[in-house]
Amino acid sequence: MPKSTAAVDSATWDAFVAAVAADGTAVEETVLRIAELPSYRGIPLEEVAPSVRRNNAVGLQGLIERRLPNGDDDLAAYAKSGEQRARQGVTLADMLQGWSIGMEIGRAGAYRHAPAGPEREALLLEAIEIITAWSTAGMHASADAHRAVELELVRQEQHELANVVRRVLFGGDRAHTVRGRLESYGIDPTAEYFAVRARATNGSDAGTVEQWLEGRSGDGRRNGLVALIDGDVAGFLARLPSESRPHVAAGVAGPVPLPRLADAFRIASRALEAAVAGGRDGVFDLASLGLTPAVLADDDVGSTLLARYIAPVERQGRSGSVVLDTVDRYLQNDSQVERTATELGVHPNTVRYRVSRFEQLTGCSLKRNETLVEAWWALRRRAVV
Repeated sequence: MPKSTAAVDSATWDAFVAAVAADGTAVEETVLRIAELPSYRGIPLEEVAPSVRRNNAVGLQGLIERRLPNGDDDLAAYAKSGEQRARQGVTLADMLQGWSIGMEIGRAGAYRHAPAGPEREALLLEAIEIITAWSTAGMHASADAHRAVELELVRQEQHELANVVRRVLFGGDRAHTVRGRLESYGIDPTAEYFAVRARATNGSDAGTVEQWLEGRSGDGRRNGLVALIDGDVAGFLARLPSESRPHVAAGVAGPVPLPRLADAFRIASRALEAAVAGGRDGVFDLASLGLTPAVLADDDVGSTLLARYIAPVERQGRSGSVVLDTVDRYLQNDSQVERTATELGVHPNTVRYRVSRFEQLTGCSLKRNETLVEAWWALRRRAVV
């Protein structure tokens, strides 16, 4: 209940409200001024006026009943306006500015129709309090509805985008069926693209990865399309990012025409898995990862070599792990004892002993090229699985 209700008699109040209700200029002026806001400019006036009139009627009822809004009031009319504006493409900022315009015009109307005399000041205080309270309630209700619709539209857009990206990455020869959708996104369907699959690591998030990959070229076209697919950010790009992003690993392949992106994406996925398994961040194609993708993918060969070269040494417990780590570093250093000893901080004879111990436990000789390759493969398999 407004604080000043008792100061103005009912007859004076009713006459004032009747004058406000009879004034048809408030809605018209509000509509005309709102229509000047940027995101309202493409909307016909006849589509703006009904909601303004409806909102104005709710506030006018508050004046008629001479009360402030409370938790029991039905604010559906306000919510409907917020939903409608969001679907019309009106920004939340412009919609809230529209509410401010309506509140300003409502207050001006109160001043215009308040009768002269000793009760004028008290009447205006009460009327402005009621107008402001109902306008504020309407602003909040419509803003909540607007945000809800925005989220719904964003989810729908993301779903549609993901479907398009999936069709291209998994469709093969059927990728041309989304040509129209690609053009609507600003994508040139005749160009060649890199397939990319990226994954955030060490606490980074998928949103950061998407921002890193997205972009537009100088002519305004998109760089490509990406979406969240099976937990990774996947898609196709006309050009790759110029710099790596910390805590992000990405596998790439291409560039190729759209119909060949399915094969390219399969290769990019293999590159990503190999990079992640090796604990590496950055952008990798299959060639840059050497034999690691093959080591990771061939389970039969990997299991056989682990049993042959790793299991006998691991059975020695902690000392066996030290031997394997030393041999791994030794092979990475092209069998250079001195360099390996320096990197491990041990005497060269210690390296020689551990290598000899590995040969003794596995019954092999690292001087034979075939054995050396097999041992390297087994040690890489041990590191990535």
